[in-house]
Amino acid sequence: MKEKFFYIDPRTAHELLSRIEEMKASARGFDKHVYLIDDYAVLAASKIKLRNVTTRDDDLVYYDALIMTLMNLYNHGVSVVPTLGYCYDADSETGTGYLFQPRAAGEELFNDAVMKAYYVWALKNPNDVYFYPNDTDAREYILSRTKYISEVPQDHFDKFVKDIIVLNENDILIDFIGKSNFFYDKKFGFQFIDLDSHTDYKYGLVESKDNDNIGALLGCFTPCHLAVGTVAFSMRALDEDAMSKLDMDELRQLKQDNMIIFEKCKNAVLSNGFSAEKMNNALEYLKIFGGNENERV
Repeated sequence: MKEKFFYIDPRTAHELLSRIEEMKASARGFDKHVYLIDDYAVLAASKIKLRNVTTRDDDLVYYDALIMTLMNLYNHGVSVVPTLGYCYDADSETGTGYLFQPRAAGEELFNDAVMKAYYVWALKNPNDVYFYPNDTDAREYILSRTKYISEVPQDHFDKFVKDIIVLNENDILIDFIGKSNFFYDKKFGFQFIDLDSHTDYKYGLVESKDNDNIGALLGCFTPCHLAVGTVAFSMRALDEDAMSKLDMDELRQLKQDNMIIFEKCKNAVLSNGFSAEKMNNALEYLKIFGGNENERV
């Protein structure tokens, strides 16, 4: 294994690796398993040599720079979960190894493993398993969790947008699709995890940088889990089967809670210097991106 530890003692990293040998992962995504140990998270990863899905980073120059940028932002109050170091098989094609991070405070914004039955892009191949089975009652979860997020104070939403702007300005790619990529804690607010790539501009894949911070506008509305004025929220959140399990009172409550979230997002966008026109244009984009207007909830 090739090792590079920036902000964690090698002995601590090695001890964490020895402890996960007999552990079951707490969660998993498309290419990572997460093991939670005390104040640390150890991520078993299979694509450490890849940035932004396809960009090769065989010597990890981009990743090293990203790790140092994240820690600098963290030290300046941006709510990111930094990477402390890594080790990997240098001979593996895409980089199989382990990442070390502090453990995020709180819980996932929405736990995708619980919500999987509600996704309209259900797995086409039943042999592909992206999340461990979860026996949490998904209907109760979405109702209670959305209610919980609707009660998040406005200043946490404001900080969420402010941090998105800073990350965009530093060419750090935020994955807004999976809501497990964000954590929320009553004390620390929204936190960003799974930040391991730059934007296309950083890699020279596009000619110009997005100076309008459109990512902040679109990303702000990530906390909304049911459609409130845009098709995208319904297309990405609840399929027809899930909708059939919610009675009218539950749907009304869900809509009300999401409208509260939506309004707090809008207030956060406007308070961070965006015009109403720019925000409305971003929401129109979400409508187009989401799909058929007739499928709106």
